[in-house]
Amino acid sequence: MAITSGKGGDNGGGNGVSAGEKAILGAIIGGTGGVGLGDGRVYMGDYSPKRPKGSSAQAWKNIQGVTGLEDRSIWMSEDEATQDYFHWSRKRQFDFISQGILSGLLKLGDGPMEGSKLWKKLVKESAMYGAAGKKIQPWDIMASYVAASGGGSSWTQQGVWEVNTVTGERRYAGPGKYLGDGKSLQTDTRVDLTDPDTAKAVATKLFQDMMGRDPGAGELGTFATALHSAEANAPITQSTTTQYDMESGQQLSTSTTSSGGISAEGKQYLGEQQIKGKKEFGAFQAATTYQNALESLVFGGPE
Repeated sequence: MAITSGKGGDNGGGNGVSAGEKAILGAIIGGTGGVGLGDGRVYMGDYSPKRPKGSSAQAWKNIQGVTGLEDRSIWMSEDEATQDYFHWSRKRQFDFISQGILSGLLKLGDGPMEGSKLWKKLVKESAMYGAAGKKIQPWDIMASYVAASGGGSSWTQQGVWEVNTVTGERRYAGPGKYLGDGKSLQTDTRVDLTDPDTAKAVATKLFQDMMGRDPGAGELGTFATALHSAEANAPITQSTTTQYDMESGQQLSTSTTSSGGISAEGKQYLGEQQIKGKKEFGAFQAATTYQNALESLVFGGPE
């Protein structure tokens, strides 16, 4: 497509295209910029124009307008398309190989060398379609084989593993977090509240030992509330590690550890501190100490 200037020549206003803009447009749509719009017969998709570095807003607008009227098909010769494989990143090559294995065109264990041979075959097939005027990319041919083979949907369950029957890939599908080497970890956190009967028994013994009497209804409630508050702030964490067989996915062994919570000693300590905070406790201790001293004077110390 010829590009002509508007009124005022190459440097005029309006929608005219300047000489500099012509050079930019020529690089984009004339093939000199490496887009690959040659006379080859291997279709490699369509290109999207990119704004050239240093181009003005008007130049970019003109480029978008002109390229919108052009055929954006990218065509390469067989040799160019074949060599394209060797310019791919390592990741793209291995993605291609994985697709080849999924499609059945490659087998497990194949690498870049086998991948390049497969790409060459796909390029040759694509060129035959191109010669017939059809836009079929090598990737399109690959995709048809992947779809026919069932692709990534070929998964089967083996214990805690999901195994791809085409590629042999396996992934963990069991409970908890997978740690690697067939091990998983399940973590359970819960709040373990002391039941009312146990709380009453703990409080009653403490009051009898420290105050010489049973706790009143209000004192029982105060102790139970404080105990449950402490337990809510010290949840129990239970961690279970399970070892599975790497082939069958069946459980081989399991171990569990627990941490957190309020121990029996902790419950007793909490009750003791509450009782020691009562004025009555000081008077009771003083009276008890005086009574013990008096009995010692009257009856003498133990022989």
